[in-house]
Amino acid sequence: MKRIALLSLMILSVGLALAMSCYDAQYTTTPGTDGTYPSPYAEQTITLENVVVTCDTYGNSPSYLQPKFYVSDPGGGPWSGLYIYRFGTGVVAGDLINITGRLIEYYGMTEISNSPAPTITIISQGNQLPEPALIQTSVLSDPAVPANAEMWESVLCKVQNVTVTAVPNSYAEFYVTDGSGAGQIDDGAYLATSTGYHSWPTGFANIGNQWAQIVGIVDYNYDVYGLNPRQNFNDFSTTANEDNVVILPDAKLLGNFPNPFAGETVIAFNLKSAQPVRIEVFNLKGQKVRTVVESKLGAQLHNVTFDGKDDRGSLLPSGMYMYKMTAGGTVESRKLVIR
Repeated sequence: MKRIALLSLMILSVGLALAMSCYDAQYTTTPGTDGTYPSPYAEQTITLENVVVTCDTYGNSPSYLQPKFYVSDPGGGPWSGLYIYRFGTGVVAGDLINITGRLIEYYGMTEISNSPAPTITIISQGNQLPEPALIQTSVLSDPAVPANAEMWESVLCKVQNVTVTAVPNSYAEFYVTDGSGAGQIDDGAYLATSTGYHSWPTGFANIGNQWAQIVGIVDYNYDVYGLNPRQNFNDFSTTANEDNVVILPDAKLLGNFPNPFAGETVIAFNLKSAQPVRIEVFNLKGQKVRTVVESKLGAQLHNVTFDGKDDRGSLLPSGMYMYKMTAGGTVESRKLVIR
């Protein structure tokens, strides 16, 4: 009789969904064969409890206008988000929900599948969304260490003090940098219409344009991580917050990447007007070892290569150095490390 009861309990437990948070579903330190980090619960039915909808306008097309959505653990942070491939539910950002469905890996993107259709229960509405996590632009695109980006997949994130480095391509993807490396900004969370896909306004993402902050959902699509601002341009800001207006300078040193480096690194800076520019490299004793740039340059984003050599053409020893940009009334310094 005990054996029958135990067997019945085992059968019942298999039929039940595993109750967990987004963090539980996403977190892993084990890489997959394709270089991504698949969920340990792939192909299992799970229940996400008390998660908040962070984006309800993702991934539609002119021929299929129903969008999918993202959810997050209320506290936010790494591993806290999940993509829900389910449409026509009526959920909106700020809804607190429970959702039961099959967890899958779709070309490296962890998501709740629409086959079979997941079940959704709305607990409450109008809830506060988690604070967007601050990430560097270098964790987007195709990072050298995928785990650095995987933890932000489906998470509400933000990048700050960024400059456009590449204009939108035919898929409305453009690139920005905060000095750490170029990262992709995509329009996956902007609704299409029956007459066509969304497109950025003319001049919106010209090279050299700057934003104090861009907020969005990180996705993984065609082997690239991208930040997807949500509808109506509210996620683009020229101010750090409502009370602190950022006045963008006439010249801005954006940083160098890669850093640390061996061989070469690219120093990026932006000029809003034509002016003389000087970039110098100093050792930690304060001695100048190289003048990288000394010229009048035009108003645009500039990328100059530093080959790790001094003014005599000799390779500099490994270690930390400072480089300084002087442009008009702007003087800025950054650290670089030669391996």
